[in-house]
Amino acid sequence: MEDRIQIGEQLRDALLDPENLPNKLRVKGMDYYPKRPVAPGFKGVVWKVLDEYGRPRAAKITIYEDYEDRSFLQELSRAAELDKYSEFFADFVSAEPIDIELPGFGLRRFICFIEKWIDGLTLADFLIQYRENVTGSLLNSYVDGMCSALSALQAVNLRHDDLHANNVMLARPVQGMPSDSWKVKVIDTGSLKPLDRPSQKPWDDHRHFVEHLVSIHNVIQNKKLLPLRERRFLHECVKLFAVMLDDDPSVALVDPDQIRSQFKLAFTRANSPRTNAPTSLQSPFEYISAEHIADDRLLVNIFAQSCPWLDKVAGPDPCLVTGPRGCGKSTIFRWLSLKAHVHKEVADIVSFRIAGFYLSCSSDLQNRLSWIKTQSLAEKFQREIVHYFNLLLAREIVQTLCLIADRADRESFWEMGPIQEEAIHSFLTKALETSHPKIQGVSRLRQSLEALEIEMFHCHVQMLKGLNLGWPTPETFIGDFTTLLTEKMSFFRERRITFLIDDFSTHRLPAPVQVVLNRIIWERRDTHIFKLSSEKDGAILTDSFSATVDLTREMVEIDCGREYISLDDTKQVEKAQKFATELLGKRLSDAGYHGSPESLLGQSSWAEGSLGRALRDKRGRANNQYHGIECIANLCSGDISTLLLVYRRIFEKGGVTKDSTGRVSKKTQHEAIESVSRDLLEAIKNHHPYGPIMHSVVREFGVLVRRILEGPLIKGDVLSQCPRIEVDQDIGEYDELLNNEQEKLARELIRRAAFIEMEAGRSRHRSMTTLRWQLRRVYLPTFGASLSKNDAVKWAPSQFRFFLADPKAACDLELKKRNKEVQAVSVDDKPKEKRDKDDSQGNLFPEADDDDALQSP
Repeated sequence: MEDRIQIGEQLRDALLDPENLPNKLRVKGMDYYPKRPVAPGFKGVVWKVLDEYGRPRAAKITIYEDYEDRSFLQELSRAAELDKYSEFFADFVSAEPIDIELPGFGLRRFICFIEKWIDGLTLADFLIQYRENVTGSLLNSYVDGMCSALSALQAVNLRHDDLHANNVMLARPVQGMPSDSWKVKVIDTGSLKPLDRPSQKPWDDHRHFVEHLVSIHNVIQNKKLLPLRERRFLHECVKLFAVMLDDDPSVALVDPDQIRSQFKLAFTRANSPRTNAPTSLQSPFEYISAEHIADDRLLVNIFAQSCPWLDKVAGPDPCLVTGPRGCGKSTIFRWLSLKAHVHKEVADIVSFRIAGFYLSCSSDLQNRLSWIKTQSLAEKFQREIVHYFNLLLAREIVQTLCLIADRADRESFWEMGPIQEEAIHSFLTKALETSHPKIQGVSRLRQSLEALEIEMFHCHVQMLKGLNLGWPTPETFIGDFTTLLTEKMSFFRERRITFLIDDFSTHRLPAPVQVVLNRIIWERRDTHIFKLSSEKDGAILTDSFSATVDLTREMVEIDCGREYISLDDTKQVEKAQKFATELLGKRLSDAGYHGSPESLLGQSSWAEGSLGRALRDKRGRANNQYHGIECIANLCSGDISTLLLVYRRIFEKGGVTKDSTGRVSKKTQHEAIESVSRDLLEAIKNHHPYGPIMHSVVREFGVLVRRILEGPLIKGDVLSQCPRIEVDQDIGEYDELLNNEQEKLARELIRRAAFIEMEAGRSRHRSMTTLRWQLRRVYLPTFGASLSKNDAVKWAPSQFRFFLADPKAACDLELKKRNKEVQAVSVDDKPKEKRDKDDSQGNLFPEADDDDALQSP
């Protein structure tokens, strides 16, 4: 293999030498005259040539050996699919094997591809030669062009498979034409592959595309002076890059049309940050993630207030909100922020119990402080870390006050008059020890905002230089500021000032930084509190003296996954169904759809009486068991983005449009739900570094759940539905039994929400606690398992350790044990109505007509 690569490189170098090429190349009866080499590639070279009529063409000459196991005609056939998209791709002209005499090699055979010549520069060259011309407008235009090209590839079920920065051209404007814009053109379509064939390369087209955008962003960022609108746009881009690279398919931004839309919105916001008209959804499934929604009014319009844990989060007490990715932590925090509701009438605001101020660690802190990874660095810059955090919180307050100051009732309701503005400005000026010139026509609040932003920039630069500040704000700064607000404005006296710190997790902020920030978070003041959201076990909850926070008194944990699943245990499943229905209904309404969740999805019903029995007894029926609003609601384990992904897949497969009002067939719903389940299960493999073993653990346990469902009945004639693990543990025994790698694996399974950790119960056998893990319910359709729970796999700690070490063997052993212990009893011994109630835990839905046609008005 190495010899072949070496020979290929030697041939490539020989082909680059103009002395070695003949005066003309004959391809498919047409003569092409070489003019100059353009660029070397991994498999060959590209020359600019002229055809017989003097028209410029690109000749790609590749070594013949690369086509021993495939035909170059196949590449031509695939490239022909793109002819109708010539606006975004270089057109193929022809291709044919040719023979070239090369010194040292003799007569060698090559494949010569002829493409239309693109007059321009590759993206890589353009970013070097035109650095000063690279702007946010160019980045936005590039996104538009590349998204069109990627959409075209998807339309013909192909991928480029080699979309690096030298295979994208920026074509020069045609002389004499009215348009003076450079255009994006994808070249070298000789590596086209079917979209559904696994790629052998480390980066796919989407990952290359992100790399292009990052390169453009960095060129703009490296300029010394940038207008504010450019800085705003770059800030928005960084957030979009993170979502484009998210490894969770239910959250990731990968669809070209949505990427184009999001960048256009970001560009518009950056250039016109204040808009009067609220944004509306064009599709119910735009903005799956709250980070995508820039318009607070849109977020408020589509927010489902029936969220079962909203009341707990919205109260006037500190709390820590945890849960799986996509569970809506950011959405709830943003909805609770005062800024999101300032546009409303007073009658819609007076009922709020808190005055919330939202701060996102991922967008506001991660890029600034994530490099402080060690305790020594955190101790060196602890005053600067506190100072920067103080400034961020103060900026959010002042930004919100600026919006209040634009209201007609700023004084009558909010008490925001000249006296209050002057007091706030004076406090901040004194705290920052700054005296910027007063600008005529600019309010004191706007001046305060500018002073805060200037100080934030200065603080960050000093830290990057390794320097300390002479006079940073103290840990008491925020407490003093909130005291001032409560003294000057009755609105804040009557509603607890609450700082909503979103994604306060170690993957956003290193643990040493979190410990420093806790000195502010745990300062006990009656004027304000903090609410945090975090991934599971992601927040370091210690105060400045490293004393553990009392989660039962000072900050109660609210686990969204646990809250959702526990609705089943407390017989409140109707709350979950109401929430799942409202979640979709709000989005359908805002996007202008005529159909409702009820009409489009229908109720869940099974002739067998329950989902479990329908799955167990599939004789003589199609795969249509997973369907209906109740069933879809039960798929959720607090992961709201999963619900939206399921809805979206059903709508896509069912061909639902704005005018549709009839029900999507049960079979289509079933297929869509299963496909989402399989996709999310496969995505577990991508989690670093335990992805493959995590996938194995979930797969084997899912198979066990299904096999138990098919196995002997319990209590005579009740189906065994047990997607939960219960481990009886003595004090300290759980941690002692797991080795270091197993502990890390267990934490990852919970952190990544492969399993949801339920509240610890009491052992039925002895006076000890019981570890309870619930399999994330969206994985269950992959295995044909029921979504309910009336039983659990009960293990001792040693058996649980065996499960983590060898999941297949542990599950096989559990099944054998169950088959011995459980004696099957005839189902006819109990009336059918009683059996159905036991199977579904009281969630029995009436049998409905199976109207499998999608109806439109």
